[in-house]
Amino acid sequence: MATHYFGTMLISVQGLDLLIVDLKTLKTIERVHKELSVGDNLYHHQPIQFELVDQMTSSLRGFLQLLNDYQIEDYQLWGSEALSRATNADFIADQVFLRTGIKLNWLSISEETYYRNQAVLVDLHQKRVPTEQNLTYLIGINSGNTTITEFNHFSFVYSNYYSLGPVRIAEDLESLRQSAPNSVEVLSDYIDSKLSDYKRLLPQEAIDGPSDLILLSSMPLSQLTIENEQHHTLTAKQFDALFDRVIDASDQFLIDQYGVKESEISLLLPEILLVRKLMHLTQATTLHFSHNTVLDGLAINEAVRSGYSKYDFSEQTINSAITMANHYRVEPVHRELVTKFALHLFDQLKPIHQLTARDRLLLQMAAILHDVGAYVEPHEHYLHSDYIIRHTSIIGLSVHERQIIAAIARYHSSKTPSEDLSHFQKLDTEERLLVAKLAAILRLADALDDDQQQKIRRISVSIKAPELVLTVYSNENLSFEQWEFSYKSQFFEETFGLKPRLKQRSVTSK
Repeated sequence: MATHYFGTMLISVQGLDLLIVDLKTLKTIERVHKELSVGDNLYHHQPIQFELVDQMTSSLRGFLQLLNDYQIEDYQLWGSEALSRATNADFIADQVFLRTGIKLNWLSISEETYYRNQAVLVDLHQKRVPTEQNLTYLIGINSGNTTITEFNHFSFVYSNYYSLGPVRIAEDLESLRQSAPNSVEVLSDYIDSKLSDYKRLLPQEAIDGPSDLILLSSMPLSQLTIENEQHHTLTAKQFDALFDRVIDASDQFLIDQYGVKESEISLLLPEILLVRKLMHLTQATTLHFSHNTVLDGLAINEAVRSGYSKYDFSEQTINSAITMANHYRVEPVHRELVTKFALHLFDQLKPIHQLTARDRLLLQMAAILHDVGAYVEPHEHYLHSDYIIRHTSIIGLSVHERQIIAAIARYHSSKTPSEDLSHFQKLDTEERLLVAKLAAILRLADALDDDQQQKIRRISVSIKAPELVLTVYSNENLSFEQWEFSYKSQFFEETFGLKPRLKQRSVTSK
Protein backbone atom coordinates (compact mmCIF):
# COMPACT_ATOMS: atom_id res chain seq x y z
CA MET A 1 0.00 0.00 0.00
CA ALA A 2 1.30 3.46 -0.94
CA THR A 3 0.91 5.31 2.35
CA HIS A 4 1.61 8.63 0.65
CA TYR A 5 -1.40 8.28 -1.65
CA PHE A 6 -4.32 10.49 -0.67
CA GLY A 7 -7.92 10.73 -1.85
CA THR A 8 -10.11 13.79 -1.69
CA MET A 9 -13.73 14.03 -2.87
CA LEU A 10 -16.06 16.96 -3.48
CA ILE A 11 -19.84 17.13 -3.92
CA SER A 12 -20.86 20.33 -5.69
CA VAL A 13 -23.73 21.71 -7.72
CA GLN A 14 -22.14 20.26 -10.89
CA GLY A 15 -21.63 16.76 -9.53
CA LEU A 16 -19.10 14.63 -7.69
CA ASP A 17 -15.34 14.62 -8.12
CA LEU A 18 -12.60 12.34 -6.87
CA LEU A 19 -8.88 13.14 -6.94
CA ILE A 20 -6.21 10.63 -5.94
CA VAL A 21 -2.70 12.07 -5.64
CA ASP A 22 0.77 11.05 -4.56
CA LEU A 23 1.45 13.50 -1.73
CA LYS A 24 5.21 13.19 -2.20
CA THR A 25 5.18 14.40 -5.79
CA LEU A 26 1.66 15.91 -6.03
CA LYS A 27 1.26 13.79 -9.16
CA THR A 28 -2.33 12.95 -10.07
CA ILE A 29 -3.03 9.21 -9.96
CA GLU A 30 -6.76 9.27 -10.74
CA ARG A 31 -9.31 12.00 -11.44
CA VAL A 32 -12.99 11.03 -11.75
CA HIS A 33 -16.05 13.21 -12.36
CA LYS A 34 -19.71 12.19 -12.08
CA GLU A 35 -22.21 14.72 -13.37
CA LEU A 36 -25.16 15.50 -11.13
CA SER A 37 -26.97 18.77 -11.70
CA VAL A 38 -28.80 20.08 -8.65
CA GLY A 39 -28.85 23.73 -9.72
CA ASP A 40 -32.53 23.68 -10.69
CA ASN A 41 -33.49 22.72 -7.14
CA LEU A 42 -30.92 24.90 -5.42
CA TYR A 43 -31.56 28.21 -7.15
CA HIS A 44 -35.31 27.81 -6.94
CA HIS A 45 -34.88 27.37 -3.15
CA GLN A 46 -36.22 23.83 -3.30
CA PRO A 47 -34.80 20.83 -1.42
CA ILE A 48 -32.47 18.55 -3.37
CA GLN A 49 -34.63 15.69 -4.66
CA PHE A 50 -34.33 12.30 -2.99
CA GLU A 51 -33.40 10.69 -6.33
CA LEU A 52 -30.39 13.02 -6.63
CA VAL A 53 -29.26 12.22 -3.08
CA ASP A 54 -29.57 8.54 -3.98
CA GLN A 55 -27.35 9.11 -7.03
CA MET A 56 -24.82 10.99 -4.85
CA THR A 57 -24.42 8.14 -2.42
CA SER A 58 -24.27 5.59 -5.24
CA SER A 59 -21.42 7.51 -6.90
CA LEU A 60 -19.64 7.86 -3.56
CA ARG A 61 -19.75 4.11 -3.05
CA GLY A 62 -18.07 3.78 -6.45
CA PHE A 63 -15.39 6.26 -5.35
CA LEU A 64 -14.84 4.28 -2.16
CA GLN A 65 -14.37 1.10 -4.17
CA LEU A 66 -11.71 2.82 -6.30
CA LEU A 67 -9.95 4.08 -3.17
CA ASN A 68 -10.07 0.56 -1.77
CA ASP A 69 -8.57 -0.79 -5.01
CA TYR A 70 -5.58 1.49 -4.40
CA GLN A 71 -5.60 0.45 -0.71
CA ILE A 72 -5.99 4.10 0.29
CA GLU A 73 -7.23 4.62 3.83
CA ASP A 74 -6.51 8.35 4.01
CA TYR A 75 -9.30 10.28 2.30
CA GLN A 76 -11.74 13.15 2.86
CA LEU A 77 -15.16 14.21 1.60
CA TRP A 78 -16.13 17.85 1.16
CA GLY A 79 -19.28 19.68 0.12
CA SER A 80 -19.29 22.97 -1.76
CA GLU A 81 -20.57 26.18 -0.19
CA ALA A 82 -23.31 26.44 -2.80
CA LEU A 83 -24.61 22.96 -1.97
CA SER A 84 -24.46 23.70 1.77
CA ARG A 85 -27.14 26.34 1.15
CA ALA A 86 -29.68 23.71 0.08
CA THR A 87 -32.70 23.70 2.36
CA ASN A 88 -32.06 20.02 3.15
CA ALA A 89 -28.25 20.21 3.40
CA ASP A 90 -28.25 18.61 6.86
CA PHE A 91 -30.36 15.74 5.50
CA ILE A 92 -27.91 15.25 2.63
CA ALA A 93 -24.95 15.08 5.02
CA ASP A 94 -26.79 12.62 7.26
CA GLN A 95 -27.78 10.36 4.36
CA VAL A 96 -24.22 10.39 3.01
CA PHE A 97 -22.91 9.29 6.40
CA LEU A 98 -25.57 6.63 6.96
CA ARG A 99 -25.11 5.10 3.51
CA THR A 100 -21.33 5.39 3.09
CA GLY A 101 -19.89 5.94 6.57
CA ILE A 102 -18.12 9.13 5.40
CA LYS A 103 -18.49 12.45 7.18
CA LEU A 104 -19.33 15.30 4.80
CA ASN A 105 -17.44 18.52 5.64
CA TRP A 106 -18.87 21.75 4.25
CA LEU A 107 -16.52 24.30 2.70
CA SER A 108 -17.01 28.05 2.97
CA ILE A 109 -16.55 30.40 0.00
CA SER A 110 -13.32 31.69 1.53
CA GLU A 111 -11.97 28.15 1.88
CA GLU A 112 -12.86 27.25 -1.71
CA THR A 113 -11.07 30.38 -2.91
CA TYR A 114 -8.06 29.64 -0.69
CA TYR A 115 -7.64 26.08 -1.92
CA ARG A 116 -8.05 26.99 -5.59
CA ASN A 117 -5.52 29.78 -5.10
CA GLN A 118 -3.03 27.31 -3.63
CA ALA A 119 -3.14 25.14 -6.73
CA VAL A 120 -2.69 28.10 -9.09
CA LEU A 121 0.12 29.62 -7.01
CA VAL A 122 2.04 26.35 -7.23
CA ASP A 123 1.66 26.51 -11.02
CA LEU A 124 2.80 30.14 -11.05
CA HIS A 125 5.84 29.41 -8.91
CA GLN A 126 6.74 26.53 -11.22
CA LYS A 127 6.18 28.84 -14.23
CA ARG A 128 3.50 26.61 -15.74
CA VAL A 129 1.45 29.72 -16.51
CA PRO A 130 3.16 32.24 -18.85
CA THR A 131 2.13 35.44 -17.03
CA GLU A 132 3.62 38.77 -18.12
CA GLN A 133 2.21 41.39 -15.73
CA ASN A 134 3.09 41.99 -12.08
CA LEU A 135 -0.61 42.00 -11.19
CA THR A 136 -2.46 38.70 -11.43
CA TYR A 137 -6.15 38.15 -10.77
CA LEU A 138 -7.45 34.68 -10.01
CA ILE A 139 -11.12 34.48 -10.99
CA GLY A 140 -13.00 31.52 -9.57
CA ILE A 141 -16.35 30.95 -11.23
CA ASN A 142 -18.67 28.20 -10.09
CA SER A 143 -22.38 27.78 -10.64
CA GLY A 144 -23.54 30.55 -8.33
CA ASN A 145 -20.52 32.54 -7.14
CA THR A 146 -17.56 34.47 -8.51
CA THR A 147 -14.43 35.18 -6.46
CA ILE A 148 -11.81 37.75 -7.41
CA THR A 149 -8.36 37.55 -5.81
CA GLU A 150 -5.54 39.96 -6.62
CA PHE A 151 -1.85 39.10 -6.32
CA ASN A 152 1.08 41.45 -6.86
CA HIS A 153 4.36 39.64 -7.63
CA PHE A 154 2.65 36.50 -6.25
CA SER A 155 1.91 38.26 -2.94
CA PHE A 156 -1.73 38.32 -1.83
CA VAL A 157 -3.43 41.74 -1.99
CA TYR A 158 -7.16 41.14 -1.46
CA SER A 159 -10.07 38.83 -2.23
CA ASN A 160 -13.79 39.55 -2.78
CA TYR A 161 -16.68 37.37 -3.82
CA TYR A 162 -20.03 37.99 -5.49
CA SER A 163 -23.20 35.91 -5.63
CA LEU A 164 -22.90 35.77 -9.38
CA GLY A 165 -22.35 32.66 -11.49
CA PRO A 166 -23.62 31.24 -14.80
CA VAL A 167 -26.22 28.90 -13.30
CA ARG A 168 -27.49 31.54 -10.88
CA ILE A 169 -27.65 34.15 -13.68
CA ALA A 170 -29.45 31.75 -16.02
CA GLU A 171 -31.96 30.83 -13.32
CA ASP A 172 -32.54 34.44 -12.21
CA LEU A 173 -33.18 35.67 -15.74
CA GLU A 174 -34.95 32.64 -17.20
CA SER A 175 -38.38 34.27 -17.34
CA LEU A 176 -37.08 37.71 -18.29
CA ARG A 177 -35.02 36.43 -21.21
CA GLN A 178 -38.04 34.69 -22.73
CA SER A 179 -39.84 38.02 -23.11
CA ALA A 180 -36.85 40.34 -23.70
CA PRO A 181 -36.13 41.24 -27.34
CA ASN A 182 -32.35 41.27 -26.75
CA SER A 183 -31.22 38.67 -24.24
CA VAL A 184 -27.55 39.70 -24.56
CA GLU A 185 -28.37 43.25 -23.54
CA VAL A 186 -30.49 42.05 -20.61
CA LEU A 187 -27.76 39.72 -19.38
CA SER A 188 -25.11 42.39 -19.77
CA ASP A 189 -27.16 44.93 -17.81
CA TYR A 190 -27.84 42.36 -15.09
CA ILE A 191 -24.13 41.55 -14.67
CA ASP A 192 -23.23 45.25 -14.69
CA SER A 193 -25.74 45.88 -11.91
CA LYS A 194 -24.23 43.15 -9.74
CA LEU A 195 -20.67 44.45 -10.25
CA SER A 196 -21.52 48.15 -10.13
CA ASP A 197 -19.89 48.60 -6.72
CA TYR A 198 -16.70 46.72 -7.66
CA LYS A 199 -14.39 49.75 -7.76
CA ARG A 200 -16.02 51.55 -4.83
CA LEU A 201 -15.72 48.57 -2.49
CA LEU A 202 -12.09 47.78 -3.25
CA PRO A 203 -9.88 47.86 -0.13
CA GLN A 204 -7.21 50.54 0.11
CA GLU A 205 -4.59 47.85 -0.49
CA ALA A 206 -5.91 47.19 -4.02
CA ILE A 207 -3.51 47.97 -6.88
CA ASP A 208 -4.56 49.32 -10.25
CA GLY A 209 -2.95 48.60 -13.61
CA PRO A 210 -2.57 46.09 -16.46
CA SER A 211 -2.93 42.50 -15.31
CA ASP A 212 -3.06 38.84 -16.20
CA LEU A 213 -6.37 37.15 -15.49
CA ILE A 214 -6.42 33.45 -14.65
CA LEU A 215 -9.84 31.85 -14.95
CA LEU A 216 -10.59 28.90 -12.69
CA SER A 217 -13.81 27.36 -13.82
CA SER A 218 -15.55 24.09 -14.49
CA MET A 219 -18.11 25.93 -16.58
CA PRO A 220 -18.28 25.85 -20.42
CA LEU A 221 -15.93 28.72 -21.29
CA SER A 222 -12.87 26.97 -19.89
CA GLN A 223 -13.83 23.80 -21.76
CA LEU A 224 -14.04 25.39 -25.23
CA THR A 225 -12.00 23.78 -27.99
CA ILE A 226 -10.10 26.81 -29.34
CA GLU A 227 -7.99 26.44 -32.47
CA ASN A 228 -4.36 27.66 -32.53
CA GLU A 229 -4.35 28.61 -28.85
CA GLN A 230 -1.01 28.62 -27.01
CA HIS A 231 -0.85 27.20 -23.46
CA HIS A 232 -4.61 27.68 -23.25
CA THR A 233 -4.03 31.44 -23.20
CA LEU A 234 -5.81 34.25 -25.02
CA THR A 235 -4.79 37.87 -25.39
CA ALA A 236 -7.49 40.46 -24.74
CA LYS A 237 -7.79 40.95 -28.50
CA GLN A 238 -8.19 37.20 -29.10
CA PHE A 239 -10.81 36.99 -26.37
CA ASP A 240 -12.79 39.85 -27.91
CA ALA A 241 -12.69 38.05 -31.27
CA LEU A 242 -13.91 34.84 -29.61
CA PHE A 243 -16.65 36.81 -27.85
CA ASP A 244 -17.87 38.24 -31.17
CA ARG A 245 -17.99 34.76 -32.76
CA VAL A 246 -19.76 33.11 -29.84
CA ILE A 247 -22.24 35.78 -28.82
CA ASP A 248 -24.65 35.36 -31.75
CA ALA A 249 -23.79 31.77 -32.69
CA SER A 250 -26.41 29.06 -32.91
CA ASP A 251 -26.47 26.22 -30.41
CA GLN A 252 -25.44 23.71 -33.08
CA PHE A 253 -22.49 25.88 -34.15
CA LEU A 254 -21.25 26.04 -30.55
CA ILE A 255 -21.55 22.28 -30.20
CA ASP A 256 -19.81 21.53 -33.51
CA GLN A 257 -17.13 24.22 -33.55
CA TYR A 258 -16.26 24.63 -29.88
CA GLY A 259 -17.26 21.34 -28.28
CA VAL A 260 -19.80 22.88 -25.90
CA LYS A 261 -21.98 20.29 -24.23
CA GLU A 262 -25.64 20.63 -25.07
CA SER A 263 -26.48 20.74 -21.35
CA GLU A 264 -24.20 23.76 -20.88
CA ILE A 265 -25.27 25.85 -23.87
CA SER A 266 -27.49 28.06 -21.69
CA LEU A 267 -24.55 28.78 -19.37
CA LEU A 268 -22.01 29.90 -21.98
CA LEU A 269 -23.58 33.30 -22.69
CA PRO A 270 -23.80 34.36 -19.00
CA GLU A 271 -20.25 33.23 -18.37
CA ILE A 272 -18.60 34.84 -21.39
CA LEU A 273 -20.40 38.13 -20.63
CA LEU A 274 -19.27 37.91 -17.01
CA VAL A 275 -15.64 37.23 -17.97
CA ARG A 276 -15.64 40.12 -20.47
CA LYS A 277 -16.84 42.46 -17.72
CA LEU A 278 -14.19 41.19 -15.31
CA MET A 279 -11.44 41.61 -17.91
CA HIS A 280 -12.43 45.25 -18.31
CA LEU A 281 -12.59 45.85 -14.55
CA THR A 282 -9.17 44.27 -13.94
CA GLN A 283 -7.54 45.80 -17.05
CA ALA A 284 -6.52 42.30 -18.12
CA THR A 285 -4.24 42.06 -21.15
CA THR A 286 -4.22 38.26 -21.14
CA LEU A 287 -6.68 35.54 -20.13
CA HIS A 288 -5.29 32.19 -18.97
CA PHE A 289 -7.47 29.11 -18.44
CA SER A 290 -6.62 26.93 -15.46
CA HIS A 291 -8.21 23.57 -14.77
CA ASN A 292 -7.03 23.53 -11.16
CA THR A 293 -9.91 22.87 -8.78
CA VAL A 294 -10.64 23.02 -5.08
CA LEU A 295 -9.55 19.38 -4.89
CA ASP A 296 -6.06 20.21 -6.20
CA GLY A 297 -5.68 22.79 -3.45
CA LEU A 298 -6.98 20.40 -0.81
CA ALA A 299 -4.39 17.85 -1.94
CA ILE A 300 -1.59 20.43 -1.71
CA ASN A 301 -2.84 21.46 1.71
CA GLU A 302 -2.73 17.83 2.85
CA ALA A 303 0.81 17.46 1.48
CA VAL A 304 1.86 20.49 3.55
CA ARG A 305 0.07 19.21 6.65
CA SER A 306 1.68 15.78 6.29
CA GLY A 307 5.16 17.25 5.92
CA TYR A 308 5.67 16.27 2.26
CA SER A 309 5.62 19.89 1.05
CA LYS A 310 7.10 23.14 2.39
CA TYR A 311 4.62 25.53 0.77
CA ASP A 312 3.15 28.15 3.12
CA PHE A 313 -0.01 29.94 2.00
CA SER A 314 -0.95 31.51 5.34
CA GLU A 315 0.06 34.95 4.00
CA GLN A 316 -3.32 35.11 2.27
CA THR A 317 -5.20 34.63 5.53
CA ILE A 318 -2.99 37.02 7.52
CA ASN A 319 -3.15 39.78 4.90
CA SER A 320 -6.90 39.33 4.57
CA ALA A 321 -7.23 39.94 8.32
CA ILE A 322 -4.95 43.01 8.13
CA THR A 323 -7.07 44.40 5.28
CA MET A 324 -10.17 43.86 7.42
CA ALA A 325 -8.52 45.56 10.42
CA ASN A 326 -7.57 48.53 8.24
CA HIS A 327 -11.14 48.77 6.98
CA TYR A 328 -12.38 49.06 10.58
CA ARG A 329 -9.61 51.57 11.39
CA VAL A 330 -7.84 49.50 14.03
CA GLU A 331 -4.81 51.42 15.33
CA PRO A 332 -1.96 49.70 13.42
CA VAL A 333 0.93 50.10 15.89
CA HIS A 334 -1.11 48.75 18.81
CA ARG A 335 -2.36 45.90 16.62
CA GLU A 336 1.15 44.91 15.53
CA LEU A 337 2.56 45.14 19.06
CA VAL A 338 -0.21 43.05 20.62
CA THR A 339 0.15 40.49 17.84
CA LYS A 340 3.92 40.29 18.39
CA PHE A 341 3.52 39.88 22.16
CA ALA A 342 0.75 37.27 21.77
CA LEU A 343 2.75 35.13 19.34
CA HIS A 344 5.87 35.37 21.52
CA LEU A 345 3.87 34.20 24.53
CA PHE A 346 2.35 31.37 22.49
CA ASP A 347 5.77 30.17 21.33
CA GLN A 348 7.32 30.32 24.81
CA LEU A 349 4.34 28.57 26.41
CA LYS A 350 4.24 25.67 23.96
CA PRO A 351 5.26 23.06 26.58
CA ILE A 352 2.34 24.26 28.70
CA HIS A 353 -0.48 24.68 26.19
CA GLN A 354 0.40 21.84 23.73
CA LEU A 355 -1.40 23.61 20.87
CA THR A 356 -0.77 23.36 17.12
CA ALA A 357 0.58 25.65 14.40
CA ARG A 358 -3.00 26.10 13.18
CA ASP A 359 -4.03 27.24 16.67
CA ARG A 360 -1.17 29.77 16.52
CA LEU A 361 -2.65 31.17 13.30
CA LEU A 362 -6.07 31.49 14.98
CA LEU A 363 -4.44 33.46 17.81
CA GLN A 364 -2.71 35.69 15.26
CA MET A 365 -6.04 36.37 13.54
CA ALA A 366 -7.69 37.22 16.87
CA ALA A 367 -4.82 39.55 17.81
CA ILE A 368 -5.10 41.40 14.50
CA LEU A 369 -8.90 41.68 14.71
CA HIS A 370 -9.66 41.96 18.42
CA ASP A 371 -10.39 45.72 18.25
CA VAL A 372 -12.45 45.87 15.03
CA GLY A 373 -15.61 46.33 17.12
CA ALA A 374 -14.42 49.75 18.33
CA TYR A 375 -15.40 51.04 14.88
CA VAL A 376 -19.02 50.48 15.90
CA GLU A 377 -18.80 51.51 19.56
CA PRO A 378 -15.74 51.70 21.86
CA HIS A 379 -17.82 50.72 24.91
CA GLU A 380 -17.95 46.91 25.11
CA HIS A 381 -16.27 46.84 21.72
CA TYR A 382 -15.38 43.19 22.20
CA LEU A 383 -19.06 42.27 21.66
CA HIS A 384 -19.04 44.10 18.32
CA SER A 385 -15.72 42.46 17.42
CA ASP A 386 -17.31 39.08 18.02
CA TYR A 387 -20.21 39.91 15.68
CA ILE A 388 -18.08 41.43 12.90
CA ILE A 389 -15.63 38.51 12.81
CA ARG A 390 -18.39 35.91 12.77
CA HIS A 391 -20.12 37.63 9.85
CA THR A 392 -17.12 38.51 7.68
CA SER A 393 -15.54 36.10 5.22
CA ILE A 394 -11.77 35.68 5.70
CA ILE A 395 -9.90 33.76 3.02
CA GLY A 396 -8.60 30.39 4.19
CA LEU A 397 -10.79 30.14 7.28
CA SER A 398 -13.79 27.92 7.76
CA VAL A 399 -16.99 29.31 9.26
CA HIS A 400 -16.22 27.34 12.40
CA GLU A 401 -12.71 28.79 12.71
CA ARG A 402 -14.16 32.29 12.38
CA GLN A 403 -16.47 31.47 15.31
CA ILE A 404 -13.46 30.42 17.40
CA ILE A 405 -11.54 33.60 16.51
CA ALA A 406 -14.64 35.68 17.30
CA ALA A 407 -14.92 34.01 20.71
CA ILE A 408 -11.23 34.71 21.46
CA ALA A 409 -11.77 38.37 20.54
CA ARG A 410 -14.93 38.46 22.67
CA TYR A 411 -13.00 37.35 25.78
CA HIS A 412 -9.85 39.43 25.27
CA SER A 413 -11.25 42.20 27.47
CA SER A 414 -13.30 42.15 30.67
CA LYS A 415 -15.67 39.22 30.29
CA THR A 416 -14.58 35.63 30.85
CA PRO A 417 -16.16 32.43 29.52
CA SER A 418 -17.27 31.46 33.01
CA GLU A 419 -19.32 34.68 33.19
CA ASP A 420 -20.77 34.24 29.72
CA LEU A 421 -21.89 30.64 29.57
CA SER A 422 -24.89 31.37 27.35
CA HIS A 423 -22.48 32.18 24.52
CA PHE A 424 -19.55 29.92 25.42
CA GLN A 425 -21.54 26.72 25.84
CA LYS A 426 -22.16 26.59 22.08
CA LEU A 427 -18.62 25.19 21.72
CA ASP A 428 -17.66 21.64 22.63
CA THR A 429 -15.27 20.92 25.50
CA GLU A 430 -12.08 20.78 23.42
CA GLU A 431 -12.94 24.04 21.66
CA ARG A 432 -13.78 25.75 24.95
CA LEU A 433 -10.31 24.88 26.22
CA LEU A 434 -8.75 26.18 23.01
CA VAL A 435 -10.66 29.48 23.20
CA ALA A 436 -9.84 29.84 26.90
CA LYS A 437 -6.10 29.27 26.37
CA LEU A 438 -5.80 31.61 23.40
CA ALA A 439 -8.01 34.29 24.99
CA ALA A 440 -5.90 34.14 28.16
CA ILE A 441 -2.72 34.66 26.12
CA LEU A 442 -4.28 37.52 24.14
CA ARG A 443 -5.40 39.19 27.39
CA LEU A 444 -1.84 39.31 28.69
CA ALA A 445 -0.54 40.67 25.38
CA ASP A 446 -3.27 43.32 25.22
CA ALA A 447 -2.67 44.40 28.83
CA LEU A 448 0.92 45.31 27.94
CA ASP A 449 -0.34 48.07 25.62
CA ASP A 450 -3.86 48.69 26.86
CA ASP A 451 -3.46 52.49 26.79
CA GLN A 452 -1.95 52.21 23.28
CA GLN A 453 1.11 54.27 24.27
CA GLN A 454 3.62 51.60 23.20
CA LYS A 455 5.68 51.98 26.38
CA ILE A 456 6.85 48.36 26.08
CA ARG A 457 8.65 47.28 22.94
CA ARG A 458 10.12 43.95 23.94
CA ILE A 459 9.33 41.12 26.35
CA SER A 460 10.86 37.86 27.52
CA VAL A 461 9.10 34.94 29.14
CA SER A 462 10.25 32.38 31.69
CA ILE A 463 8.26 29.69 33.49
CA LYS A 464 9.15 29.28 37.15
CA ALA A 465 6.25 27.29 38.56
CA PRO A 466 3.97 28.29 40.10
CA GLU A 467 4.73 31.59 38.32
CA LEU A 468 5.00 32.85 34.77
CA VAL A 469 7.56 35.64 34.84
CA LEU A 470 7.06 38.14 32.07
CA THR A 471 9.97 40.58 31.81
CA VAL A 472 9.17 43.80 29.98
CA TYR A 473 11.80 46.25 28.75
CA SER A 474 10.86 49.89 29.26
CA ASN A 475 12.23 53.07 30.81
CA GLU A 476 8.76 54.56 31.38
CA ASN A 477 6.35 54.49 34.29
CA LEU A 478 4.28 51.30 33.96
CA SER A 479 1.90 51.80 36.89
CA PHE A 480 -1.15 51.59 34.63
CA GLU A 481 0.21 48.54 32.80
CA GLN A 482 0.96 46.84 36.13
CA TRP A 483 -2.62 47.45 37.30
CA GLU A 484 -4.17 46.31 34.00
CA PHE A 485 -1.87 43.28 33.84
CA SER A 486 -2.81 42.26 37.39
CA TYR A 487 -6.50 42.39 36.50
CA LYS A 488 -6.28 40.62 33.14
CA SER A 489 -3.85 37.96 34.36
CA GLN A 490 -6.44 36.40 36.69
CA PHE A 491 -8.05 34.51 33.81
CA PHE A 492 -4.63 33.24 32.68
CA GLU A 493 -4.00 31.84 36.15
CA GLU A 494 -7.39 30.09 36.13
CA THR A 495 -6.67 28.58 32.71
CA PHE A 496 -3.03 27.51 33.01
CA GLY A 497 -2.47 27.23 36.76
CA LEU A 498 0.42 29.69 36.59
CA LYS A 499 0.38 33.11 38.24
CA PRO A 500 1.72 35.76 35.84
CA ARG A 501 4.15 38.25 37.35
CA LEU A 502 5.32 41.39 35.56
CA LYS A 503 8.96 42.32 35.92
CA GLN A 504 10.33 45.58 34.51
CA ARG A 505 13.85 46.12 33.28
CA SER A 506 15.51 49.09 31.67
CA VAL A 507 15.86 48.98 27.90
CA THR A 508 19.60 49.41 28.38
CA SER A 509 19.78 46.19 30.43
CA LYS A 510 21.36 43.16 28.88
